[in-house]
Amino acid sequence: MKLSAPVMSNSIRQTERRYTRSRRRVRCERSGSATVELAFVLPLFMILTFGSLEVCHRLFTRQAVVIVAYETARAATRQNSDTSAVTTKCQELLSQSNIQGATIQVRDMTHGQNDLDAITTGDEIRIRITVPWGQNTISRFVVPDQGTFLVDAVMLRE
Repeated sequence: MKLSAPVMSNSIRQTERRYTRSRRRVRCERSGSATVELAFVLPLFMILTFGSLEVCHRLFTRQAVVIVAYETARAATRQNSDTSAVTTKCQELLSQSNIQGATIQVRDMTHGQNDLDAITTGDEIRIRITVPWGQNTISRFVVPDQGTFLVDAVMLRE
């Protein structure tokens, strides 16, 4: 028994031709839409990407300064520490963390002095580090770099 191919009627063929023509027309009308969509979406995507990197870098920088402040306060609590040695230690730690432009203040909070010469056991020592954002950012395009942030670390003298 021989099988024959199904016979298509003329109306089915005509419908198929019209469908094919309309698909070609739609394809021709949409040929530049991907470029236009990319032109709208790409700048937004770039801002989100670089903004996320900048925010993460700022969080990392702040955490690095917090660690430096606590390590410096820990060094200041020792019996044989003085103001210049503590400041030098803090500057070394800041340079190792690649933090630029920071100012350091070592203060005896109990007696209200800015040095550790007359400090006794049990007195409060505060290390304050002020860092400008402008010198410690990876880019200045997404997040403004104005202002400073400060970190305080307070410990008692041993």
